[in-house]
Amino acid sequence: MAQKRKPESVEGYVESGVVLKGTASQHEGVVLTTDQGEKLRLQRIGGNPFSDEVTKSLVGQRVRLEGYRLGSVFRFDKQEPTRES
Repeated sequence: MAQKRKPESVEGYVESGVVLKGTASQHEGVVLTTDQGEKLRLQRIGGNPFSDEVTKSLVGQRVRLEGYRLGSVFRFDKQEPTRES
């Protein structure tokens, strides 16, 4: 039986940039850089993984997201802005 994952929270600054560079899936994506320097490609649960207006609207903001990590992808379903530290 598969183990159910627990949601986690991540916080950082959101930018846009080329993701999956050099592959057939290369595209302009949205990336969160955490306070620890980790880069996570963002995908909103229920949104288009290649072009989602809600995800794009986070660019330029510092946010806290809740969701699930899948390798270097963070699939989120809750987001909130945070203050600069």
